[in-house]
Amino acid sequence: MTRREEFVRVALTWVGVPWRNTGCRRDGVNCLGLLVGVAKECGFLTDIAGKEAEANFVRPHVKGFMLNRAKEDLDAIDRRDVLPGDLLLFRFNDYPAHIAIVTRLKPLMIVHSDSSEKPKMVRCSTMPNGWIPTMAFRIRELDDD
Repeated sequence: MTRREEFVRVALTWVGVPWRNTGCRRDGVNCLGLLVGVAKECGFLTDIAGKEAEANFVRPHVKGFMLNRAKEDLDAIDRRDVLPGDLLLFRFNDYPAHIAIVTRLKPLMIVHSDSSEKPKMVRCSTMPNGWIPTMAFRIRELDDD
């Protein structure tokens, strides 16, 4: 199994974990906390996983936080070039505020910690209506296979 396949497999094991603001553990996660938790379980993105998971506090809704954090630790890619395991960043209220992991391409499926519908939890779904990804990112460690 490639690192990319393992990352998607682990991400899918988080489906059903409750949504919790600022969470990044299996007892509750927000969208960035999901990425942190999955990366930590896979043993990469250790910089971001270490910084965020140690404090168990991830703040995606602070204006500019999500985009700045992504630019520090990930490679921006064209949205048309996404592969399973890549990340989509969504803009709400005029700034990037939600991140999801691509799990499949046709149809496009994402796993994300979703507080927009009840029950609030990690789910795997097609792109919700009206959600348009602003940017896409690739985790460098996924291309080492």
